Amino acid sequence: MKVLVVSAHPDDEILGVGGTLLRHKEQGDDVYVCIVTTAYEPEWPKAYIEGKRKEATEVDMLMGIKKRYWCGFPTVKLNTIPSGEFNKKIADVIADVDPDVVYTHFEHDINEDHGKVFTAVMVATRPVGKKKRRVLCFETISSTEWNNKAFIPNVHVDISKHIDRKVEAFSLYTSEVKQPPHPRSLEGVRVWSRKRGFEICTEYAECFMLIREVWQ
Repeated sequence: MKVLVVSAHPDDEILGVGGTLLRHKEQGDDVYVCIVTTAYEPEWPKAYIEGKRKEATEVDMLMGIKKRYWCGFPTVKLNTIPSGEFNKKIADVIADVDPDVVYTHFEHDINEDHGKVFTAVMVATRPVGKKKRRVLCFETISSTEWNNKAFIPNVHVDISKHIDRKVEAFSLYTSEVKQPPHPRSLEGVRVWSRKRGFEICTEYAECFMLIREVWQ
């Protein structure tokens, strides 16, 4: 089975679905990641931009990611990109991977980039043609819960065996790791996963909203 994560920024894929990706790898699935945006000068230093790519490469090695796509759209400026151009780029990645399962952002995250990515993925995964895909939204801590639109999960994945590697993978994004009590701290990632685990009477979990699934 082929699995694709479409996320706005590098680190979102680990925060939202890192443990589940390790579950997919455990059962022999191929995992792909698409990062939609890229930081740019002068808003971000050159060293930060280059460092982010290096961090992502280290994450891919740890996680066993088969391929990472970079769309190259400007971070926090997706609202300036014509929707046709933007949607086509996402559709091209999905066509190249031809995934069975797609994970992407929750449409009501407080980060506007996340909402734009959600819409593009919905367009690219419309249930037409022979390929019918399972599409799910993940939560991104310090973005999903900081808006006033409820994320109501209907899918939980037990990641108890994989929580340590998920936290390790996030730690590789050194430029994004905060200090407690910020939710994007290493402790915050673990605590949030534990809270989701308690919802299904297990140690650690990730949860999702199933958006579309077709069984023919």
